[in-house]
Amino acid sequence: MELFNLRIVCFLIATTLLSGCSSSLQSPVLAVPEQVSYNDEVKIAQLSQQLVRKDIDEVTRMQLYFERGIIYDSLGFKAFAQSDFVTLLNFNPLVADIYNSLGTYALRDGDFDAAFLALNTAIELNSNYAFAYLNRSIALYRTNHFYSAKQNALKFYKFNINEPIRIIWLYLIENEIDSKDAIKTLKERYDQMSDKTVSGGDIIAFYLGYIKEDKLIQNVQKGAENNRQLAERLCETYFYLGKYYQNRGDNERAKLLFKYALATNIYNFVEHQQALYEMKLLDEK
Repeated sequence: MELFNLRIVCFLIATTLLSGCSSSLQSPVLAVPEQVSYNDEVKIAQLSQQLVRKDIDEVTRMQLYFERGIIYDSLGFKAFAQSDFVTLLNFNPLVADIYNSLGTYALRDGDFDAAFLALNTAIELNSNYAFAYLNRSIALYRTNHFYSAKQNALKFYKFNINEPIRIIWLYLIENEIDSKDAIKTLKERYDQMSDKTVSGGDIIAFYLGYIKEDKLIQNVQKGAENNRQLAERLCETYFYLGKYYQNRGDNERAKLLFKYALATNIYNFVEHQQALYEMKLLDEK
């Protein structure tokens, strides 16, 4: 009963905080914000109990720390996740996944030196680690190294040229170099997609002017099998809508959309992490 009430309160608070802006999103589509579930709490407790045992071998202990760190990360408990991942490195300093995660935490906090150190290490350990290239491209983008950012984003894109998010990040970076060429290349990559109906495809269609914003939001809801999936789609969509309006100088609208992305509580999505960083930048202006 208390958990149910907490979810309602969180949802009402989020809705209240995000209201009051005169735009075409006066009645935005919002999923119920993701909350810590009872199963998550039980899993963390079980893993923690196993970790205090003295009769488990090192490999098992590493796996337990990794599993708990992943759960902490998905719930937004970054300090706990970071602690588990750092502990893991004491057992084995050659795990690329851990350095990538530590790099994203540093990136979220704006500690770019630490982010580059961690992400460079991840790529040195595994040159085919696609998401390490994405995260490094974002770090380079944030520090205005746009040409280097483009090279890393291109590597990320080439691992799967049909995934819309890879195309969008390339566009955001290339837009800082040459906006006219960027939109032309965006269209070319969109035309090359084998399936434009996949999740995220409509975001590119909106960027290209093929569909209106209200149609984009309507399409996000189609086929969503549960609240979690809807929240994930909305997190991505609202973030990239925010970037769209930010690049056109409408910071107030962008800020509102970043808030919508944050309201989903999809903590382990790069869009959620970057929406938080965008809010920080906007608040400093």
